[in-house]
Amino acid sequence: MDHQLAAALESGSFAHGLRTAIRMRGLTLEQVQHELADRGVVVSSVTLSYWSRGRSQPERAESIKAVKLLEGILDTPTGSLTALLAPPRPRGPRRAHVAVSIDRQRLWDEAHRLDRVMAQLGSQDEERLCLLSVHDRFQLDERRRPTRLTITEVLRAQRDRVDRALVIFQGRELGRTPKLTVVRGGWPGRVRTDEGAGFLVAEVMLDRVIDSGETAVIECALNYGSHAEPMTDYDRRLPYAARGYLLEIEFHQTAMPVRCHATTRPTIEHVRRDVHELSLGGAPHAHLALFDVAPGIHGLRWEWE
Repeated sequence: MDHQLAAALESGSFAHGLRTAIRMRGLTLEQVQHELADRGVVVSSVTLSYWSRGRSQPERAESIKAVKLLEGILDTPTGSLTALLAPPRPRGPRRAHVAVSIDRQRLWDEAHRLDRVMAQLGSQDEERLCLLSVHDRFQLDERRRPTRLTITEVLRAQRDRVDRALVIFQGRELGRTPKLTVVRGGWPGRVRTDEGAGFLVAEVMLDRVIDSGETAVIECALNYGSHAEPMTDYDRRLPYAARGYLLEIEFHQTAMPVRCHATTRPTIEHVRRDVHELSLGGAPHAHLALFDVAPGIHGLRWEWE
């Protein structure tokens, strides 16, 4: 075994050991991802990137299985990478810290299908861009149906020469997908979907190339047709902490809900919890404003009757 790889495996750092092993084998993260998929385990290249940079670590049974397979793929001694894994982070309400990041598999239903859609677009935006803040604005009509979702994101480059971002959307009826447009900050690129799982991933070409540390603002809109169903909730999935999140729901003046709650849950494995009830008054809108937002699923739900 190469001396450099041996030293990395003895460093005590799983991220360093994994990163060095991948580099020594001359593989890209996408190639490693495909090797794992060929062996029956689906792990996104974004997750592999997080593991190799120490932003998260394998903890679930499927992830531990992936690490064991990686030892064979990367030609490291059996048990060498597994031995570097730190003890699982404590779960439940008594934990004293917030996770730095959350595996996308724990944020989306059928996330393995989302991984496949994103893989069709090559390198993932999480590897190149960090989401600093996001503003979602939903507009509903008099029949309680969505007419337009506007998404505004403030992004910061994690490396040089970044020229595109990805927007992820999941809807109940993607077979009749709302049309996506780029309002400002760039222009639309490729769009890939999985209608069965309801996923749409759209590429936004930035209006200028940005280098590491520079920021960009993009605004996209999803316009719905008359086929849309009445809405009762909306949430945002954040794989890592963000500085701010603003969600606005604009109701029609003739179709106001009777109650509205802010909601949260750490992962899809948890039951959605009401944080507090919003006072609607007579205004035809509600909003949720969060700062220094923890990774997880945050949003609003409302009751019509």
